[in-house]
Amino acid sequence: MKKLLIGLIGGLCVMNAWAEAPELAATCVACHGPAGVSSNDMWPNLAGQQRDYLVKQISAFRDGDRTNPAMPAAILQGVSDDQIVQLADYYSALDTARPAAIQDGTPGQHVRATCVSCHGMTGNTVTSLWPNLSAQKEGYLKKQLLDYKSGERDHPIMQVIASELTEQQIADVAKYYSQH
Repeated sequence: MKKLLIGLIGGLCVMNAWAEAPELAATCVACHGPAGVSSNDMWPNLAGQQRDYLVKQISAFRDGDRTNPAMPAAILQGVSDDQIVQLADYYSALDTARPAAIQDGTPGQHVRATCVSCHGMTGNTVTSLWPNLSAQKEGYLKKQLLDYKSGERDHPIMQVIASELTEQQIADVAKYYSQH
């Protein structure tokens, strides 16, 4: 009975969050969750992300400048610049998902020294044009770093940084930031 009650309350919370999401975000909710927190480790959390970074990335997907099979440009077909700003405003205003348990001392804590000058000591960036890493999905972070390393994702600074990391260091830093 207790599990059933907890499940019903949880379902109502999800339904309420879904109802509060703007109509414009209805497509986004399917992958990124009603509160901007993805249920899939390979899809990013959008809640609490930097507004200007979201505008830049959503625009890049819409315009075909950034590609990902899970995020085809067709999803954003017909979405205006103003609507992209509205989406970014919505998701950036949501509370960032925090992990329930933090395992300090992971090897990634030492690797993150490379990351802190741009992404901050706690994984929260110093500028709105760069992404927050704090509490981001581990699998997503790892894939992005591997994509920078291979050249599949283009960014002159991140490609250099990722190319200097081993695959183990990438896995370690992705795990670290997913927990902080």
